[in-house]
Amino acid sequence: MSIPLRFKSVPVKQHEQLFYMFSAPARTLFEILEINQRDSDKDEGYQRTLSASRVRSVSSFVNERNLIAPAIVVTLNGAKYDDGTGELVIPRRGNSGWVIDGQHRLAGAREATKGIELAVVAFLDLDSEKQIFQFVTINQTAKGVPKSLYFDLLKHLPASKKPADVAKDRAVDIANQLKLDEESPLYNRITINPPQAGRSISLTNFVRKIAPLIQRDPDRSPISSFNLREQTKIIDNYLKGLREHEPSLFQNSPSIVFRTVGFGGLLNALPTLFNLALTHHGGFRVSDVARVFNNVNFSFSNWEDVGSGNAAETQASNDLVAEARYAYETTAEQSSGLIKL
Repeated sequence: MSIPLRFKSVPVKQHEQLFYMFSAPARTLFEILEINQRDSDKDEGYQRTLSASRVRSVSSFVNERNLIAPAIVVTLNGAKYDDGTGELVIPRRGNSGWVIDGQHRLAGAREATKGIELAVVAFLDLDSEKQIFQFVTINQTAKGVPKSLYFDLLKHLPASKKPADVAKDRAVDIANQLKLDEESPLYNRITINPPQAGRSISLTNFVRKIAPLIQRDPDRSPISSFNLREQTKIIDNYLKGLREHEPSLFQNSPSIVFRTVGFGGLLNALPTLFNLALTHHGGFRVSDVARVFNNVNFSFSNWEDVGSGNAAETQASNDLVAEARYAYETTAEQSSGLIKL
């Protein structure tokens, strides 16, 4: 008989359930564990089949010397815990257990050029019903990290970030300044937690709309070439100018401005209104922005009926841009040089 595998383990008891935590080489684990895959022709199993692209992605991730910290979750058949040595004793065979969660991490780590160890959470002799319960709990009930938190953490990542991530990083900085500025229309109205409809906006939504405007691409946005202070001022002045033009949009609650479609429509229209203010009023001060809105015959209440989603945001901004261009009877061209902020 083959000599069983032995791994130093930590037993953990939650309620009446006992499980074990240990680490082991990915290649060893792959040899002794099976994946309860769903056969496309049968109503068997509970996991999706392995995705070759996801396995390759994990393998490349490991080859680039990145870490896989989350543990894979398995159930072991016939394994025993040795109280004397503090080891989990696992039969050395090809069907010593099932992977409940982490099949792609395991397969990808196994295919990596240099093998690594993986953290493991192991149940012993878990029946199928409990396996399925754990799988569903992990993959459907448990919530992932909010995107807002991801944006908040971007600034702490290494310097080799993509331009889009740098723009998101800066958008977070702008949000942090404006939500703490008592004079800003966004004071205390940008939240990491789910926003109150029509009363605040999420950091996720703020970053989604601001990042494309500030990513360095002058052909896409006239404010992308400005520095952080100037970009913050431009966005703040834009909303202050609208507030000066129509105070009720910020005094009444809920407000279309703090709904996804309203905020999205406003930000989509910002490049056009920026150019109009610059061309016709010589700057983008609060008074310049207010003059633009004063000259535009537009009812923001119309946005209440455009629906939701990206298409609705586009429609909302198109309506505002069309009215603004009509009011000035020309399509403003971007000016260069210093502007007054």
